[in-house]
Amino acid sequence: MARFPALGRRPLAVLTAAALTVSGLLVAGPAPAAPDHATMVGAVPSSLTPNILDGTVFAIHDAGDKVLVGGSFTQVQNRNSDVTLTRNYVLAFDKATGQVDTAFAPVVDNEVYDILAGPTAGTVYLAGKFNSVNGTNRRKLALLDLADGSLVTNFPNLAFNGLVNDVVKVGSRLFVGGIFTTAATKPRAGLASLDAVTGVVDDYLTTSLTEHHNYDGISGASAGVGPEKLAVSPDGTQLVVIGNFKKADGVLHDQVVRLDLGASTATVSPWNTNRFEPRCSYNSFDSYVRDVSFSPDGSYFVIVSTGAPYAGTLCDSAARFETSSTGTSVQPTWVAYSGGDTFLSVGVTEQAIYVGGHFRWLNNTSATNSAYPGAVARPSIAALDPVNGLPLSWNPGRHPRGYGVAALLVTPSGLWLGSDQEYIGNFQYRRGRIAFLPLSGGAAPHSTATATLPGNVYQAGLGFGAANDVQRRSYDGTSSIGAATAVENTDGTTWSSAKSAFWVGGTLFYGMSGSLWRRTFDGTAFGTPTKVDPYHDALWDTVETDSGPEGQTYAGNTVSFYPEIANVTGMFYTNGRLYYTLSGQNGLYWRWFSPDSGTVGADKFTAATSGFSDSGGVFVSGDRIYLVSRLLGNLSSATWVNGAPSGGWTLRSSRLLSGIDWRAKAVFVGP
Repeated sequence: MARFPALGRRPLAVLTAAALTVSGLLVAGPAPAAPDHATMVGAVPSSLTPNILDGTVFAIHDAGDKVLVGGSFTQVQNRNSDVTLTRNYVLAFDKATGQVDTAFAPVVDNEVYDILAGPTAGTVYLAGKFNSVNGTNRRKLALLDLADGSLVTNFPNLAFNGLVNDVVKVGSRLFVGGIFTTAATKPRAGLASLDAVTGVVDDYLTTSLTEHHNYDGISGASAGVGPEKLAVSPDGTQLVVIGNFKKADGVLHDQVVRLDLGASTATVSPWNTNRFEPRCSYNSFDSYVRDVSFSPDGSYFVIVSTGAPYAGTLCDSAARFETSSTGTSVQPTWVAYSGGDTFLSVGVTEQAIYVGGHFRWLNNTSATNSAYPGAVARPSIAALDPVNGLPLSWNPGRHPRGYGVAALLVTPSGLWLGSDQEYIGNFQYRRGRIAFLPLSGGAAPHSTATATLPGNVYQAGLGFGAANDVQRRSYDGTSSIGAATAVENTDGTTWSSAKSAFWVGGTLFYGMSGSLWRRTFDGTAFGTPTKVDPYHDALWDTVETDSGPEGQTYAGNTVSFYPEIANVTGMFYTNGRLYYTLSGQNGLYWRWFSPDSGTVGADKFTAATSGFSDSGGVFVSGDRIYLVSRLLGNLSSATWVNGAPSGGWTLRSSRLLSGIDWRAKAVFVGP
């Protein structure tokens, strides 16, 4: 992967070891407003932002009528102005006009890594690397007046002896995470809790995070030990901590630990995963986790990482974990791989998981800094399908990529991006280091609704004298089968060449000529067919990545499922997965699939190893899977449990007894 110098909050450079030298009732306050997005955000950024001229944006805070930005920058210009304003490490601008706030100009002596709404209206916390604010000693954490940037003087100097990377507030408490061992003279190994108003450190959160992830005293990069990011669940009961540590209270929790936020104390949750134990590129990174975010409903959280491409690990990936899971080796629901490039940030809405970094492609599991089969171009920013982690169709891109998108903030009105570069798109929209993509103008992801039984079963490409004919018949899933009714094939599609089909959300997907095709279908009329090819994008295929071999472009690589299409004998879609059977093989296979972008997952999985050698069509409805016999034309069913068939097959319809032949080139349940 591309290498970048240390940039403040995400230190990649080697550090020396010498560089690190009262419980109360937790009352959960109102949870932050869920984004409540019905669509993805738009692809065109707002023009109501200033241009930051240097450094990197690490933190963004929406304060209502103004926006605060923190990072390593020192200069900014209003849009359409050549007047340079000095703003060291933090600034504010008016949300309605995009103009830099002249009243809010605190003097901060070093980088700001996080900004959070304060305990009372009109206040805001700053956290980071600084030691003073407005000439007053405030080591790593300060509370400011939002109007003029002055210190709130009754919030004390807590004198953290190392970086504060992240802060979150739950009820009347502030949780602090960073590279420190003391907070207000109290011993605290990376985590602390304090009264959000008075700043008094309490004993609610005392979990001790210790030991380097990679550095073992002899080998590996060495950086400060402690949290990189904190994420609190929307209901305020769970805290996920990621960073450079190996143990929590002496127990192995490598790079990630989950805490239960109880009434009187925070305790380590009975949740653990071994997936972040590998060292990956240990000479480059002491730790490789970079960001974490909960879903709006709190049912899952996503962790993103750097670390270089190492097969079978979670390096250079985004991974979803279910909040309900417990155990000592919890596995992710899915993993999205870039194939060798860093993820830096993540923000989750109801419709999409937005990720930022300096990646070139996604759906690129086995790759090493190039586009392997399945890769789709997603320069630096992407929207992932929450169900399976595949890229959705949203693809504004960001080139040059530079270090990457270091901060993402989801709000009810859209998505904020903070980075170290100038543009959204391919040098298309100049938005210096801060950009806003509004919800207005965004499209809803393609529906994933599927048809069920009782309903209609369609047969396309009947064979013999009706080679390209299409028909439907009603079926209740057991014994009631209706008469066949013709469906007009008005454009003369050669259904005799089809390699099965499935219907989802108003669209019929089918195999033909070595590719997937898509067209609308309402049960009566077929729309215009379009080849499904998310692996090539006219906007990005010829754009050079400026990394990797000379001349490398963002062009993707057709998925390895396409060469299999010639042998497909049945397929269906359910719960984010495309299941299929193959001629001459006995198994049932599946890949992740996005109806929105048409992306088929790069990885192939096996749902069943036997029972499908005679497949002439296959579909699912509820808790039953149905199989058409290619040899006899019969229809049978079996129980469908947790994404796989279970038990034996039950004959539902015999061609010899009923006269109904279920065989066709494409058999699917539809509208």
